[in-house]
Amino acid sequence: MTGKIFLFEIKYRLKRPATWAYFGVLFLFGFLTAIYGSTPASEKELVNSPASITQMLIIISIFGMLLSSAVLGMPVYRDIEHSTAQYLYSYPITEKQYLMGRYLGSLVILLLISLGMQFGLMLGFTLGPFLGLEEAERFGPLNLWHYIQPTLLFSWPNFIFAGTIFFALVALSRKVVATYTGSVILFIGYLISLTFVADLENRDIVSLFDPFALQTYATETQYWTPAEQNTQLFPMSGVLIANRLIYLGLALGLFLFTLYKFKFSDVL
Repeated sequence: MTGKIFLFEIKYRLKRPATWAYFGVLFLFGFLTAIYGSTPASEKELVNSPASITQMLIIISIFGMLLSSAVLGMPVYRDIEHSTAQYLYSYPITEKQYLMGRYLGSLVILLLISLGMQFGLMLGFTLGPFLGLEEAERFGPLNLWHYIQPTLLFSWPNFIFAGTIFFALVALSRKVVATYTGSVILFIGYLISLTFVADLENRDIVSLFDPFALQTYATETQYWTPAEQNTQLFPMSGVLIANRLIYLGLALGLFLFTLYKFKFSDVL
């Protein structure tokens, strides 16, 4: 039954205008950023360098907390809002099957939506040299791996971590306001924490426990030359792997806890 609920959630979300609106906003933002060369690249760095692309994907995943809350916070609440939870007892499904199907289906949609930024950047950087909005020599050739690697290492793990938090908040509290309040608190709290860790001397500790790995990336690449920024991707260092495992592990642990605590009777 988990598979059927998963497929239902996917089909339902793909038919919703909001899904494509979210994707479109990210696509348009990425496209406009690319054609104008408005990336974090330095003057001697290509606007579509792997370093610049990685930084942008990390930053958009942090601001994407609001998107994560909107997508992952809704699947369980829909049944509460529309009073359909009482019908769940008439189907041969368990709480775990129901919750896993809802969660995995919504998570896949969230990750697909997040790719709007990557597709927008790729199209913008491809057309940029011909539009004349930025000097043509500042655009390098398209390299798909420069988008795939940071997506797998930074963007998707960040969306999974944040999305799982908001899914758990609604599933356990049964109040959709919890996810929007939580997203604002998490977002502001993270930005405030960045100002405090800036003065810490032990950069390895900061890199290890940064939930969105922004400082992890900044610490590792702060002394890169323009040539390295134009050609190198973030190395698969021990600190980065440990960081990603910590927060993906926390997301998994939180989801398992939600599975254990969730009861159909809670949403009646």
